[in-house]
Amino acid sequence: MNTGICKKTFLGLTTCVALSACAEGQSFNLFEKAKNVLPETPPMVPLLKAQMASGAITLVPPSGYCIEPSSLTQKFAAMARCDLLEAENGALDAPIGLLTFSVAKSRTNAISLSDILSASNTTMIETMTGSGPKVVRVTTETPPLGLPKTHLRTATKINGHDLSLALFSPVESEAQGERGVSMLQNMIKTSLDATVAQDVVVKTTLVDAEPDKGLHATLASFFN
Repeated sequence: MNTGICKKTFLGLTTCVALSACAEGQSFNLFEKAKNVLPETPPMVPLLKAQMASGAITLVPPSGYCIEPSSLTQKFAAMARCDLLEAENGALDAPIGLLTFSVAKSRTNAISLSDILSASNTTMIETMTGSGPKVVRVTTETPPLGLPKTHLRTATKINGHDLSLALFSPVESEAQGERGVSMLQNMIKTSLDATVAQDVVVKTTLVDAEPDKGLHATLASFFN
């Protein structure tokens, strides 16, 4: 693969993954068209952590991956290997891939993989093994931006928010197997741990700002 075309943008990364998977020329043509109409923008620094959903969720990518900053919103983020984003952090032998992370306020019932498969127009091929949230390999006839049709998906709930995660990678990549499962589950765990830690910091700050509320109110602030 010629990584020279792997631009440090969300669109460029999708092209990189698609070409790695020996996809047809559609994604490359889309990338070339975008280059002609999108103005040059100042470089943005890839991120190792980000606050989402107005601070309710702290996203932490798996080892070797960074958040592509131009993709980041309160509800969505895309991630790729840090070296492809020209970050100082090394790739740490992470496989090439594109991770997506979507956030939505939880409904009455927690989000399920069936909900995700329906919303993403995908069909399950198999359930992957591994501890933690269930990960499935799926396929779709309409992959976004020419990405590989076969990819991994999972869903979970953190801090009152439903999370949908996907990992796109070349079909022959180890990220299509247990390595990919581990990446997704590791991202869920590290993001959960970081979210809990951030929540404690925020609540502690609020308590410090109101020292005269008493022991009862202090304890209540950690559980409400």
